[in-house]
Amino acid sequence: MTRNGNNTPDFDYDFVVIGSGFGGSVSALRLVEKGYRVLVIEQGKRFRDHDFPKTNRELRKYLWLPLLKCFGIQDMTLFRNILV
Repeated sequence: MTRNGNNTPDFDYDFVVIGSGFGGSVSALRLVEKGYRVLVIEQGKRFRDHDFPKTNRELRKYLWLPLLKCFGIQDMTLFRNILV
């Protein structure tokens, strides 16, 4: 983002990626690696400092496993040959 003569922001991106999930983040990374200017837009929850675990012992703040009463920030999905 740059400023034009009117002191309003100019947005100049080659690609806009909607969503920073697995597909969006990988797509954005690959485009940036090729030299493109990329904007990633995400609708997800805003996290504050206290939402993140301070130590490894705070497992409930780290993992998202509602069946075990863990409501953290990381959701892991196991597929046949990959863990996402």
